[in-house]
Amino acid sequence: MECHKCSGILERDDMAVIAPKLGESTGWHPACFTCTTCEQLLVDLTYCVKDDQVYCERHYAELHKPRCAACDEVGGLLPRAF
Repeated sequence: MECHKCSGILERDDMAVIAPKLGESTGWHPACFTCTTCEQLLVDLTYCVKDDQVYCERHYAELHKPRCAACDEVGGLLPRAF
């Protein structure tokens, strides 16, 4: 398997990060599993995926979630009342 970021080979006995949100055949070297925007290490953190790229929660929200014009809060985080 190739590392999704650096394209280096992940050997069978190597430590690797598997991100189920991208499928079981996608892996990273632990040091390569970083936010696409800020390069923050995502090992042991919640990560988000968009267009086969991984993001920290902050940058995913900033790039892919609308902000409320009135309060500047990220939209889509609270349940809607009908």
